[in-house]
Amino acid sequence: MAVESQFCSETQAIPVYGSVTGINDVGYFTNTPQENLQQISLLHQNQGFPFRGTNFCEGGSSVSNRGGHFAPPAFSGSLAALLEKQRQEIDLVLQLQNERLKTILIKESRQQHDILLQRYHSKTTNLMRQKDEDLAIATKKTMELEEYLRGMEMESQKWQRKARENEAKVAELKNTLTQVRERAMEAESVCDFYSNKQSNKSVDCKLCFSKRCCVVFLPCRHLCSCKPCEGFVGFCPVCKSAKEASMEVYLV
Repeated sequence: MAVESQFCSETQAIPVYGSVTGINDVGYFTNTPQENLQQISLLHQNQGFPFRGTNFCEGGSSVSNRGGHFAPPAFSGSLAALLEKQRQEIDLVLQLQNERLKTILIKESRQQHDILLQRYHSKTTNLMRQKDEDLAIATKKTMELEEYLRGMEMESQKWQRKARENEAKVAELKNTLTQVRERAMEAESVCDFYSNKQSNKSVDCKLCFSKRCCVVFLPCRHLCSCKPCEGFVGFCPVCKSAKEASMEVYLV
């Protein structure tokens, strides 16, 4: 009786696969024991397993054949084989589901990875474009500054050249003044025998004859005019040569 009761309790929830009336989505029987017995018998006939029982757990405590004797060996062996087969099928389905789930996860991971790469690529491209624009602006400003520095350098060289020219002119004028003074001193030493009146007349302006000479005409270098008269003549009153320049001197 204990074996029969245990067998009855086990057969009330036998997992099977297939489209059979009274089996839920999980694969367990949900009908009464008599209905389950009929469905198991039909399932075994479809799958090629022999089954003879007619009263399965009738009254919840016994299993008997038509002769009234318990004969479970053939049924228990076929049931064990069926359970083993169903277990293998379940394992195979679980394995396939795991592989499918793994494939889906890998695909979703790759899609997310591609999306992140696209976002970072877009941001990186924008940053690189901004950096290129900043670099172009900085390069342009640098070129402008270099051009300005070259212009300033050329201007500085120009002013330096003018300064050297002016220094040369100043040196030449100093030399001319020195020569004029020397000649004046020589002329004064040569003409010492003249009287004071004549000597006074020699230093008078050759134009107005009223003021002392203080302007040297160039290039003839004659001291022959006063400052007011110098602006009205374009030639030397002594040698009649054209006046190119003049220089005021102070005789001691």
